[in-house]
Amino acid sequence: MLEKEKVDKLLAPEKAYVMIRQAILAGEYAPNDRLREDELATRVGVSRTPIRSALQRLVQDGFVVFHPNSGAAVRGWSRQDAVEIFQVRASLESLGASLAVSSATPGDIRELEALCDGMEDLRLSEETVEELSVLNRKFHMKILRMSRNRKLEETALSLMDVGFLIRSYRNFSVKDEQRSLFHHRDLVSAFAAKNAEWASAIMKSHILAASDIVRDND
Repeated sequence: MLEKEKVDKLLAPEKAYVMIRQAILAGEYAPNDRLREDELATRVGVSRTPIRSALQRLVQDGFVVFHPNSGAAVRGWSRQDAVEIFQVRASLESLGASLAVSSATPGDIRELEALCDGMEDLRLSEETVEELSVLNRKFHMKILRMSRNRKLEETALSLMDVGFLIRSYRNFSVKDEQRSLFHHRDLVSAFAAKNAEWASAIMKSHILAASDIVRDND
């Protein structure tokens, strides 16, 4: 998420978009909560016009829905919505992992290893689940950036943010967590070995395993 100093320098429509999106991702607005233009305008410090523009963008991103009689609200996600998002992510991010192999540098691999270390140092609990989610997102973001395919990165990151909103980590058992951590280490090994097929296969398995967890914990 953007730092406050950077957000404050954005033009009004972009500032409104970023601040509302960050608030939704942080859980400050729950699924189905109404998003009142006047309250948002006061919160962001802009007029209602950029707020409307921001809400329209958030509808396109899948974070917000408009109801004819009550206006904008945070979108609620069904089990099927979540499963479909993970299925699309599995295809996109497996491609991203495959592309990332050719550009992976020793520095990239050390950065991924450090993120693995950070996740392994945390025991999954109610107190650590958000921190684990953030580290997991950074790990996947790094691989997508390594793919050097900007459109793939943008699309996958948007879906990943929805996954963050669903907070799938809260449904993980200890066994699920361990499998996820093993997948992360295997991905690092695949990059170090310059094996694109291995990286792609592990990433697809990794995300589809998370999809099954979401499906079974509706």
